[in-house]
Amino acid sequence: MNGLRYDRILAGTALALILAIPMGGLLAQDPNKIAPAPTAAAPIEQTAAPAPAPAAAAPVAAAPAEEVATPALAAEPVAVTEQAVPADPLASLDPADRAIAEKMRDLLAATSDKIFASKKERAAAEAFYQSRNFLPLWLDKGVENAHATSAIARLKHADADGLEVSDYKTPTFAGLGSDALAEAELKLTQAVLTYARHVQAGRFAYTRVSRNIELPQVVPEAADILGTIAAASDAGKALDAFSPQHLEYQKLKAMLAELRATSGGKKSEAPRQVETIIANMERWRWYPRDLGKAHVVVNQPDFTLRVMHEGAQVWTTRIVIGKPSMPTPLLTETMKYITVNPTWHVPPSIVHNEYLPALAQDPTVLDRMGLRVSYSGGGVSIWQPPGPNNALGRIRFNFPNRFLVYQHDTPDKYYFAHEVRAYSHGCMRVQDPAKYAEVLLNIARPNEHWTAERIKRMFGSGEQDLQLQPTPIWVHLTYQTAFVDNAGKLQTRRDIYNLDSRTLAAIKSARGVIEPTPERRREELVASGPTQRKPAPAVRNGTMSQSMVYPGYARPFPGFFYR
Repeated sequence: MNGLRYDRILAGTALALILAIPMGGLLAQDPNKIAPAPTAAAPIEQTAAPAPAPAAAAPVAAAPAEEVATPALAAEPVAVTEQAVPADPLASLDPADRAIAEKMRDLLAATSDKIFASKKERAAAEAFYQSRNFLPLWLDKGVENAHATSAIARLKHADADGLEVSDYKTPTFAGLGSDALAEAELKLTQAVLTYARHVQAGRFAYTRVSRNIELPQVVPEAADILGTIAAASDAGKALDAFSPQHLEYQKLKAMLAELRATSGGKKSEAPRQVETIIANMERWRWYPRDLGKAHVVVNQPDFTLRVMHEGAQVWTTRIVIGKPSMPTPLLTETMKYITVNPTWHVPPSIVHNEYLPALAQDPTVLDRMGLRVSYSGGGVSIWQPPGPNNALGRIRFNFPNRFLVYQHDTPDKYYFAHEVRAYSHGCMRVQDPAKYAEVLLNIARPNEHWTAERIKRMFGSGEQDLQLQPTPIWVHLTYQTAFVDNAGKLQTRRDIYNLDSRTLAAIKSARGVIEPTPERRREELVASGPTQRKPAPAVRNGTMSQSMVYPGYARPFPGFFYR
């Protein structure tokens, strides 16, 4: 009897040990191997080895409760696989905010969207609100907050920047239920995004005005706009900071307010000057926010060039620009180097449209002009060696660009006496190039004490390049038909390229979303150095494409230079 009782105790102990092993541990074992028993079970092998464990299982079930190891029953493998239910991120919100947040979440998750301008903009808004557990930005417990009041005030005065107030519809929050408040919250967000985009980059892509333009036109990202506004103490001031901060733009803005005040504030009675200012403000939005510590500003309708350094004008001169049929483009680039005694490789458009027809009528005309002609494989190349009669003069200023336009000297000095100076094929001719070179070199290489006389002593028959790197001197080719002079007086100029009328037409008809494009990194441009000059390819009669004929659409051929 005692032996039987002892066997039952041993069997019960063995069963308890088996049940105490974690289920995960058993499942992890090789099914063909049995894990070694714990040391505490050693007596089983000595006294009960002949009895298999299953044979003892039946009597164990009848054993008294105190004789069975109960801790084994407490091991519940099911609890290991259970996962905690995630907490509701909206649970921490005030009940009034939570009701609005839940509706906002539903609106942003909807497949159809009638609020935001694009899927990308909606996705940015959704990510923004998700990051704050859908807490409203413009409401506190269902009531319009100071952020909303300040932002709405800015949008209602969008015309101060030459924009249309009707483009930024602001909602009313008073007396609305939670569903309507959620929709109003998102509509104000959309209006703020549109305003910031318009006031910084413009209301349309500049290609609607002309293909003869290449400017950054940097569009702010929706996520950056919302992040800036949310972190600001004053939403209205934060929105105002998206507008260009250039002195030229700010002067036009002040003049616009002054003109409207004198006309009674009625835009329908505003003079033509107001429209001209608005067109110019729109174009300023296409330029870089930072014009550069040292930069050159060309104002084409004014036929002038100004050198700016550390916020002050250090030099100015007259220039000749492209004729209306071959307009000088709008662009922004860095001045890379100055070439003394340049060779002029005639661009394909001039070869095809001017020199080949002249050569057909008079075989000696190019020789009399000091041009060299070579024939190869049925093609012709034309160039002009350095010298006093070179079409580029004695100096060329290089800021490589796809339009193949540069600034340079000219032997035709009499053009600078004319009031309207639009005669070139697209390049800018500088009245005093030696002085211009002196100013640029002293900015880029201040320890070398350059003078105009020193540069003139370099004039001869061999090309010499004077590097301006790594100092970035930016060149901005602008089109300012309206500007405020140093005396605070509004100056207007003739719209020689018809860009004002096209800009105003686009303002009235275009409200498209401009896709953000990454701004070219200035250090990359600066590090790119001078463009390597290659021999000019021969031009073949009858094979000229339209892209070669018109300089505004020309494809870049290194070594070609318009004049």
